[in-house]
Amino acid sequence: MAKPDRGLTWLGKYLSLALTLPASVVAGYIVGTALDDWLHVPLLRAVGIVLGMAAGLIQIFRELGRDSRRENK
Repeated sequence: MAKPDRGLTWLGKYLSLALTLPASVVAGYIVGTALDDWLHVPLLRAVGIVLGMAAGLIQIFRELGRDSRRENK
């Protein structure tokens, strides 16, 4: 069985990183909106967006740190 092309592997990995932040913000917005509708606290939508952004950035930094450790070995 042929090994996957290194360029395509790189593309897939970093394309998923590029989509991590927008997906996290959208997930935070959805959760914040649901909590806002349930608890009637308008601030929860903004809190959900901020928490989604923070979670996305943390995930990106974790993945990039993992990649840099692999390259240094």
